[in-house]
Amino acid sequence: MKLKIIYLFVFLTLVSCKKDQNENTIDENFCREQLEILIDESRIKIDIESNIGRIETEKIINKKPVIENKSFKLTEVEKQKLFSNAYKLITLKEYTIQTKTCNAGENFILRLVCNNKVLEFHQSSVVSWSRISKETTEIYSILKGKTDLKE
Repeated sequence: MKLKIIYLFVFLTLVSCKKDQNENTIDENFCREQLEILIDESRIKIDIESNIGRIETEKIINKKPVIENKSFKLTEVEKQKLFSNAYKLITLKEYTIQTKTCNAGENFILRLVCNNKVLEFHQSSVVSWSRISKETTEIYSILKGKTDLKE
């Protein structure tokens, strides 16, 4: 009987000391509800369940703000590349940022929305957001033919 109790105690100790995964780690495939890219006055939204992307651009006409809405089509492959590159950019450790002084550059924000979390990459006063990394270059190359996006 004592031997069974000892075996049970050792077993429970081993099981309870098992290393847990970091709960803050978010899997790339999990974080795929919506991709949002903000570049100065433009906002691009892409839902994972739709092959239509939307771009809202705020313009000032006659001293009044006007929001222009456009949509564009994406193939499944393009959409998967956009989400994958967005995730890689957010988790990227090293990249090159060329900035301008006095906030003269572009403000670039990339967000991945997942359930109740938002992963974000943000840089302000960027000379060219498409040259931050190979991921932003790939994102730009997919979107440039579909929108009139600033480089």
